[in-house]
Parts: sequence; structure tokens; C-alpha cells
Amino acid sequence: MSTRKTKIIATLGPSSWDDTTLKRLFWEGVEGFRFNFSHADYSTFKEIARKIRSLETPSRPVTLIADLQGPVVRLGEFEPLYVKAGDKVIFSYGETGKGIPVPARVLFETATAGDFLYVEGGRLAFRVEEKHGEYITAEALMDGELRPRKTVAIKGKEYPLPSLTEKDVNDVKFAVENGFDAIALSFVRSEEDLRRLRELLFDLKAEDIKIVAKIETRSAVERLDSILALADMVLVARGDLANFYNLEEIYRVQEEILRKARARGKPSIVATQLLESMVNNPVPTRSEVVDVITAVKMDADALMLAGETAAGKYPVEAVIWLKRIIAEAERLEGDTQASYEPEDLFEAIAKGVTLLSNIIGSKILAFSERGSTARRLAKFRPGGEVVVYTNFPPTARYINLLKGIRAVYDPTLNKNSPNLFTELLDRALKAGLVSVGDIVVFTAGRRRGSTDLISVERVGG
Repeated sequence: MSTRKTKIIATLGPSSWDDTTLKRLFWEGVEGFRFNFSHADYSTFKEIARKIRSLETPSRPVTLIADLQGPVVRLGEFEPLYVKAGDKVIFSYGETGKGIPVPARVLFETATAGDFLYVEGGRLAFRVEEKHGEYITAEALMDGELRPRKTVAIKGKEYPLPSLTEKDVNDVKFAVENGFDAIALSFVRSEEDLRRLRELLFDLKAEDIKIVAKIETRSAVERLDSILALADMVLVARGDLANFYNLEEIYRVQEEILRKARARGKPSIVATQLLESMVNNPVPTRSEVVDVITAVKMDADALMLAGETAAGKYPVEAVIWLKRIIAEAERLEGDTQASYEPEDLFEAIAKGVTLLSNIIGSKILAFSERGSTARRLAKFRPGGEVVVYTNFPPTARYINLLKGIRAVYDPTLNKNSPNLFTELLDRALKAGLVSVGDIVVFTAGRRRGSTDLISVERVGG
């Protein structure tokens, strides 16, 4: 059984959705797979989701995440153009036309002279010199290739567009129909954006699907507390955050998001350029290694690879390297639970279970029907192994992404059984998750959403 606590999410794409690579990613321990709906191909996505489900076992659930495109603005169709710093470039409204076409009027309504345009996540930058109706003249600030269909953002500004577009709604319906476990909502600005998605899921009778709030705007950071109250998970989208913060500020913003998420007991994901150089190289850079270690020591629940596994030359190697770096970071990691206080009685019990387990050096064996007990335990980061059984598939695939939680699905378990702890211990012993002589702390909740049972036993004694 892997002792790695920090979970790994891999983005799927042409480099990774062949059968061999998909299986290798699974057997290397990837816990979650991200489907980027900015490039949605429903027939391909449906088949890939089916293949992943066929790999699952009761002790190896997999989380499928549908990452919505959101209200992004993209360039239109044109022949790739190499620009040099100082070149003047004209952006025009429309799918095609003079200069570089942009089929989104909102860019021309929002940009003003002096603004900076970031193309493809900042790989190219332009300074707006003039705007005349449906035309923008801008100066290139760096050399690079300008390519069609790439995103274009305005430094420090948010497009006044709805968080859920018509495309997003259709993508959510597809995700629901094909058994996805979580929806990542892009460009969240307030809790109202989450409410709209929650209402849509309710209308689709898919309340069990979790919502991942992607924190990638200044508004989201400023409203983080209210967003955390409604989100099931948060994702630190560092690439888009750089549109609103100076690069040297990203460390502070990342730390703030992770700290607040942990305090609220909400799992967190760190993404963007973790091992970016491995798109083309078989070994990461030294600075990338340090970046990953920093994210682990900041206590992110999961780390997400993007281009490395979706379009890179070394998708499996990227996962192997990420595992190696995480292992070293966790070896260096100290006690991370002490400074977080419980918010209610059930969290106090979960913290008590954690402290007891740490003091006596035991494993924790738990039952969590809807994930509340697992989430509370994860908040306090027990030092030993934590195995959480559930009889509900969506719960297994949710708690699968919680740091330090080993999720196991068993449909035969009943939380109301008078012998629940004995049944858990018997199953864990047969599965090799505990051994004779181990000290085990049991915990569960008798009522939905509660954590109120504790017991301590020595296995076989």
C-alpha cells in the first residue's frame, strides 16, 4: 500500500488517452483524471471515462473531474504568426478578418489604451496602444509565435460575462450523463457563481457531484471565505491568477488560499506549470522540484499536472517524478495539524481522534457514508495511515482526493450495524490494510454528517 499522502491528478489529452498510457498512469497511482472541456470531444471523452471506470477496484477508486471552459476569450482562426518585441499587431472583431481576429466583442468593450493583453496564459504579452471600435492596435512585448484559438486576457480585468456559459451548461449535462464525480467551475467571482452551478446540478438530479471552485481571479481571492462556504474543493489556478497579481505575489496568494481551505476543512488542489519543462524533457528542472516541494509543505491535498500529461512527450515519467518529489517533501514535512482549531463538536472529535492516534502511534480506521468524517480527519492531518470505508461510490471518489485518506468502497457495509467496527477490522485485515498487532483507532458517525463514535483496539488482541 502506497504511503504517499498528497494525491495526484493528471490532465488527459492526446499524449495520455491511448490504452497503454492510461493504464500506466493508473498503476503509477494517479488518483484523479481531469478532462479539459475547453477542448471537448464528447465521443472521445465518453470512451475514455468508460475505460477509466473499467480500471477501478474497490480499494482504488478514481475521481473524474470535468473542467469547464468558462467565460474565456479566444483568438479566432488565422495562420500562425511569429512576432518580435516592438512589432505592432492589430486585433479585430470577428472569426476572420484584418489582422488577428477575435470572435468576442467583450474584449473590445473591456480593453482600453494602456492595458496589457496576455495571450496563452502570458506566453505572449501586448500593450494596447489604440482602440477604435472593433480594432485594437497593440505592441508586442516579447518574441514568440502567435497561434490561433489561444486564450487572451486583459491584465487585472475580468470580463463581464456569466460564469456558466451555454457551452458550460451542455458540458455539465454531458458530465452528469457519463458519471463524472466533480465539476471544476472556471473564473469563479463570487458565491453566486457556485449557487448557479449547484442549482443546475440539482435540476439534473446530480446533487452528489462535487463542485471545485477554481480560484483564478482577484474577485475570487477577495471573496474566498464565502466561496469556501459553498465549494466542495478549491483549485489554485496559478496561471490565470498571474493576470491579476504580480508574479512575486503568487506565492503569498497560493499560501493564503491553501491555508483558508485547510481551516475550513475543504480539500485543495494546486495546478499550473508544476513540471512544465517535462512537456519536452524527461527530467524536471531544479526550480520545478522546489515548487512541488513548496506546494506539498503548504499542505495542498492534491497536485495537478496539465500539459505534462495531456500534450507532453513524457506523461508517465512526469507522474513518476511527481511521486518521487512528493515522497521527499512528505519525508521532510513536520506536524501540520496543531494550529488548526475545530469549528464544531464533530470536528473536535475528529481532532481528538487525530491526537489520540498520533500519541499512541496507531492507524485510523473509519466509516464515512457521505464523506464528512473523512473530510474532518483530513483537516487535522493524522500522522499515521488513515483508511476510510464507505458504501457510497460518489463518496469513495470524493474522499479519494483528500490528503492522507485511503478510500475503500464496500457496498455491503451498513453504518447502523451494531458490529460495524468488527466488520471494518475484518475487511481491513483480509485486505492487508492492517496487520495483527496493530493498534487501531476506529471512528464513524451514527447520524448523517456526524462524527461521534470512537474506539481503540489492538488487532488480534
